[in-house]
This record gives sequence, C-alpha cells and structure tokens, in this order.
Amino acid sequence: MEHAILAVVLWVVVIAIIPFERIKALSAVAIVAFILRILVDNIAVGLDFYRYQHILIPIGNAPFFEALGSAAMGVFMINWLTEKSSSKIFAVFLVSIGLSIMQYTYIQLGAFAYGRYDTVLNFIQSVAVLSIFVWLSLAVVGEHKVYSGNKSRARSKRTA
Repeated sequence: MEHAILAVVLWVVVIAIIPFERIKALSAVAIVAFILRILVDNIAVGLDFYRYQHILIPIGNAPFFEALGSAAMGVFMINWLTEKSSSKIFAVFLVSIGLSIMQYTYIQLGAFAYGRYDTVLNFIQSVAVLSIFVWLSLAVVGEHKVYSGNKSRARSKRTA
C-alpha cells in the first residue's frame, strides 16, 4: 500500500509542476525508469540484497507501484537537467539521498527490508543505477529535447 501512495503522490507532483506537453515529450523517460526499476529490483531481490513487503501487484519480485513511482521520479529528475555535468551529478546524488530516506521510512513501516545489503551499499547502488538512467534517458529522448522546452507550469503562466 505504501508503494501505491508514493506513486500517486509523485505523479500528482509531476502533473502539478510540469506542463503536460513537457511530460509527453519526456514520456520515454518514464518508460526507461519503469523498466530499469523492475529489472534492478528483480535482480537485487533475487540476490537477496533487499526485499519488499506489502506488494499489491508484483512484477516478479518488484512492486508495480514502486516502478510506477520511479517513472514519475524519473520524469521529474530528467526535466530539470541542464547541459552542465554538475546538474547531472547533483540530480543523481539528490535523488539517491531521497531514495535512502524513502527506504528508511519503508523499513519503519515494515514495507522494505535489507538482506545482504545495508544503507551504504544501497546508496552506492542508487548512484550507479541513476547514473545509468540519466545516460539512457539522454540517449533515448535526445539531449536537445531534455535541455530545451518549458520545464515548469509556473514559467508558462508568467510568459503567457
């Protein structure tokens, strides 16, 4: 249930902040994030690095709603990237820290448990996977589309 709530909250935030045209332009990013999350979670759970509890709709060992939330988070993350390498590094580390906080909360709620991993190893995994995600997203969507366009509803209202 926790995964479903997080997915809904993340998508509401994305829809509230990012213009619909921009979400459409970055829709392939959501697909990349969804697939990558399913792949990584199934491998990690299979190797007993961690496991999820309270899975409403499983896709193998991965929660569907966790992957759906990752799709929203991926769109939000890629939306704000700039051509500067520092923006990519900042985004990867900021989202990795957010994921660590989320996992801590999930542990407290009994929705997530570490197996052979711990917080530090999971943070390192998050940095590595998010780095791959940024690279894949730029390759799939195209750098021009990621770096250009109206990135915020607030900006579109001011310019209208």
